[in-house]
Amino acid sequence: MIKKILVPVDGSAHSLKATELACDLASKYDSEILLLHVLLRGHMPEGIKRAMEVEVRRKGAAADNLVSYPQEIMARVDDKSSTQLSVDELNFIGKKMLSGVAELCRSRGVEKISQSIEEGDPAGIILNLAKSSDVDMIVMGSRGLSALKGILMGSISSKVNNLASCTCVTVR
Repeated sequence: MIKKILVPVDGSAHSLKATELACDLASKYDSEILLLHVLLRGHMPEGIKRAMEVEVRRKGAAADNLVSYPQEIMARVDDKSSTQLSVDELNFIGKKMLSGVAELCRSRGVEKISQSIEEGDPAGIILNLAKSSDVDMIVMGSRGLSALKGILMGSISSKVNNLASCTCVTVR
């Protein structure tokens, strides 16, 4: 039986699809979902940046399921030359994103949801949290790399799939 599912989220389309699958499984098995976002110091994941850019373009319009970011962060996203954000800014964005993903999970019938934000090596953090939280399954998005590219480049999903002691599902 699946009691606890770890879902690393980064704001990408693959991450959203992984969340939806995890919600379906959690609803069926009455499982807990542990949402994880890993901060990459000074770097904003492309998925989050795209989501924020959509919100910038929608200023003034009702933003369905989009979170509001402080103006100073939005201005930096709007400035194409600025890709570096402080840890506090990244942490704020991560919390807002996790809050939105948790709401999605609730809307899909998941009642047991916990959230975590960590900083460091994504694969290592995912593996450590899976072990320390006694996770039964990891459901995560893929970056869409071919198997050969993933092995050569050492993608996060490949590392997690190869090193995790629990079931791993990679969603494209």
